[in-house]
Amino acid sequence: MIRTCAAFLRSTSGSTGPLFGLLAIPALLAAGVAVDFIRLSDRQTELSAVLDGAALAAATAKNASEAERASIAKSYVDKNLTKIDSTPPEVSIKLTGNSVIATISEDMPSLLMKLGGVDRMKAKARTEVMLPGSGKAEVVLVLDYSGSMGESGKYVRMAAAAKDMVAKLDAASEDGSFKVGLVPFSAMVRTTMPVQYVTQATGGAIWTGCTQDRYHPLNTGVTTPTSDATSKWGYYDKTSENSDNYDCSAYATRQLNILPLTDDFTRVKAQLDAMRPLGNTNIALGAEFGWNLLDDAAPFSGTASYTDGVTRKYLILLTDGVQTSKQWGPGKSRNIQHGQQNLVSLCSGMRGKGINVFSIAYDVTDKQVTNLLKDCAPGKYYEPDADGKSISLVFSEIAGQISNELVRLVR
Repeated sequence: MIRTCAAFLRSTSGSTGPLFGLLAIPALLAAGVAVDFIRLSDRQTELSAVLDGAALAAATAKNASEAERASIAKSYVDKNLTKIDSTPPEVSIKLTGNSVIATISEDMPSLLMKLGGVDRMKAKARTEVMLPGSGKAEVVLVLDYSGSMGESGKYVRMAAAAKDMVAKLDAASEDGSFKVGLVPFSAMVRTTMPVQYVTQATGGAIWTGCTQDRYHPLNTGVTTPTSDATSKWGYYDKTSENSDNYDCSAYATRQLNILPLTDDFTRVKAQLDAMRPLGNTNIALGAEFGWNLLDDAAPFSGTASYTDGVTRKYLILLTDGVQTSKQWGPGKSRNIQHGQQNLVSLCSGMRGKGINVFSIAYDVTDKQVTNLLKDCAPGKYYEPDADGKSISLVFSEIAGQISNELVRLVR
């Protein structure tokens, strides 16, 4: 018997075909498994991407019920997922605490694995998205209203884009979770604050008027003024840019008033409609007051602390020109160059506090301005031209970034 088996093994006549056939079956099955698992992986990647969008749509549906969010998610999947057969995938949406948990599963047909009796494979994905209510935002718009913004109606298009951004953020946020403030600047700013923080204020508890920057280095931060007069805001430089047709009464006439953080968006939009350009450009002064609006110390109130763990702070700075107003620098010297240097210090200080700073060089390509604004907001700098579409796209993109940060994918 042993000799017979040995002889069979030594023989080569007529053995190649049957042997190849025997080996081909497992080889084909192995190849089929590899091909079908690649298809499964690709499908799960597609499911995951579509599910992320569906979960975000469900999470950002303002004040919606769980059933309404589920319907929104399923509708999103129907519109955006490539269908592979007539059986729709199973989509599940559940509210858990401050998040939406979404899952999707689908039986997809196999190709070569059918040879091994496996007709279908299970593709699935899961994602989790924080509800908007779990994140809050404070956004301050620091907007150039110097005289050049009146050229070709630039301020009109800027205001329209800003109003649209506010509306989008309002729609993407739960009630009470989003506030916005306005700082219109030219050579000075006009604001309201407690009387003890202003040098020229007399009597009463509240002062409303125009001010320039404080003495250096106070004009590069947000330290609350003390009883020392040199720590306060004031009207120090009564030159031609701040007098006669450009004095504080002109700021009042043109509605150039600082609006502290508020969720009264009707009021925000009304002020954006009302404001008109005037005078020179003091970019650093606008940034200084923008930071003060976002800071939780006096003179402004109603602002979240930097460490509350819920609120994200944003400052959007827009200008269409160079710094043309003087500012205080070291040694109580006052010139335009100090204003440029102070802006860089202010932006760095804000970023150090976790404030997200965006800068916009609107209809300007002057390297002196663009380099300054790039330094102010690295990676968050924009350079739109004067037409309405460009500035609208910039504000829309910023709104999208803020919305995405408030509604976070957790997975």
